Amino acid sequence: MIRTTTYAALLALMATPVMAQDITTDEDITAVLVDNMIVTELTTICPKLAPRPARVNQQAKDMMGVITAKGYGPEDIQSLQDPAFLATLAAKSESFFAANGIEKRDTEAMCAFGKAQIAKRTPLGKLMKNR
Repeated sequence: MIRTTTYAALLALMATPVMAQDITTDEDITAVLVDNMIVTELTTICPKLAPRPARVNQQAKDMMGVITAKGYGPEDIQSLQDPAFLATLAAKSESFFAANGIEKRDTEAMCAFGKAQIAKRTPLGKLMKNR
């Protein structure tokens, strides 16, 4: 009897669709997007820095692989363009710079920070190069 009940419960669990978490709260996805936003800000503000297109494109491909593997669909991907979500990413970027003692209006500080990231070969630094 227990074996039959266990088997029935297992079948019921297998038949239940697995719900992926909300893509906008998925740290694997948001971390990549925040890093991309930080690199964009650094390379836009500092004329001495440039993005590494091949590495940025590879990062995007890897992220799409994660999105696919986690079962997110087109509607989920579209939600990444939601203004409220983009504002959340911008706030995380601001927090990152503040935590590192950088005022984004200070071009020299932004350049120095970016150059240090490149020199240390950090994940952010690997997405940029010196001009």
